[in-house]
Amino acid sequence: MLSKMTTLYLFTYDPVASPVKTILEYGPFMLHVHRIVDGKLICPLSTPPQLTVIEPPVNAAPAPLISAMRQHPVVGRSRALLMVDESWLSLCAGLPISDFVSRKAPPAELMARVQRLLLDNAERSNAPIRFGQLLIDIEGFEAHVNEVRLPLTPQEFALLKHLVTHAGRVHSRDSLLDCVWGRTYGGGTRTVDIHVRRLRAKLGSPVSDRLQTIRGIGYKWA
Repeated sequence: MLSKMTTLYLFTYDPVASPVKTILEYGPFMLHVHRIVDGKLICPLSTPPQLTVIEPPVNAAPAPLISAMRQHPVVGRSRALLMVDESWLSLCAGLPISDFVSRKAPPAELMARVQRLLLDNAERSNAPIRFGQLLIDIEGFEAHVNEVRLPLTPQEFALLKHLVTHAGRVHSRDSLLDCVWGRTYGGGTRTVDIHVRRLRAKLGSPVSDRLQTIRGIGYKWA
């Protein structure tokens, strides 16, 4: 569950005027802001965060900062999201980092990336996941809206869980078949459309509005 008990560290060259800080301050987590000084991540020895976000100086090479993070005694083993200049995007694929995003990305995309990484952590730990009025109990195989249990079939629950734990990501119908139904499933992609329609009906508005159709591609949880 994402809440103020979820800890996120932001390392930035300018803790006062950081645009990333301004965006993340409104997130459903506890934000701690720390400085980047001469290529080093400065923060006190404390509890490791669930996610580390790094906002380097403009035009700074990302590799040295990632190396410094991985050697850090507190944040070295946490998942990490790197803000990067457009000119460095093509060089980030081989770095030991969970995800990276352009520093010019709109606020909604940045927040979606952050929430997806945090929810991936929650999925691995089987912790409950809350998305507004929706609560997903991973261990109990149940979903609730406004504390009311939804009468989901096992396949509907699996589809909802997959979409929510990968919020912001667009899924093709074929990829959903592979991930939710399995590669040995013999049915067609129409199965996905049918389950999405039933899932929306059970979620009800406004929660169902988050399950968006991406024309010509598939679906995403926004």
